[in-house]
Amino acid sequence: MDTLNVLIVTTSHDTLGNTGEKTGVWLEELAGPYYQFLDNGAAITIASPKGGQVPLDPKSQLQEWQTAYTKRFFVDDKALNAIKNVPVLSEINPEEYDILFFPGGHGPMWDLGDNAEVARLINAFAKKDRPIGLVCHGVVGLKGVKTENGQPFVKGRRLTSFTNSEEEAVGLTEVVPFLLEKTLVEEGGIYQKGDDWSEFVIEDGNLVTGQNPQSSILTAKKTLELISVK
Repeated sequence: MDTLNVLIVTTSHDTLGNTGEKTGVWLEELAGPYYQFLDNGAAITIASPKGGQVPLDPKSQLQEWQTAYTKRFFVDDKALNAIKNVPVLSEINPEEYDILFFPGGHGPMWDLGDNAEVARLINAFAKKDRPIGLVCHGVVGLKGVKTENGQPFVKGRRLTSFTNSEEEAVGLTEVVPFLLEKTLVEEGGIYQKGDDWSEFVIEDGNLVTGQNPQSSILTAKKTLELISVK
């Protein structure tokens, strides 16, 4: 059986607007999917726009947000090493990977949308109908991506993401550069959502999107289900 190769794209951004607080990847959204892929025999590469150390949101490391997967991550030397010095996206050849996955956290709101390298990867996967999974704020990777005919990638596609009401609930509506739900709708996405903080995942062809941290495991599982390793 050939090895399943998974590319996880994370943010490089670690500053929460002008609040003076730090942000980055929400740990559970990285750790949960990471082990879904790893435990299914995948080889995992993590990459980011700037490369180097992947920033983890300090709040996601608080005890109240820990899961079995985050706890496993913190005692896993291989996992910890995997986020210490990641390659930059411009070095990535999408032809080498079977699955593309984007975890969230607030960091992506500043560097994964309207990103030419992100768009290059998404279009390469879409062209060959390979699975693309995105969860929570990671769905911002679709922002600004255009298809070959110049239309927004999300236009006419069913999808979800962190919602306007969830953003309001965490008090960051005025901190983020834009509201993700609103932006995806403006680009023509057929936006759907579940109750705030509920597990909610949408599949549309090769595209799998999850609403929030609670949806990260199912998003990864549904993405895996789209591929069979020969």
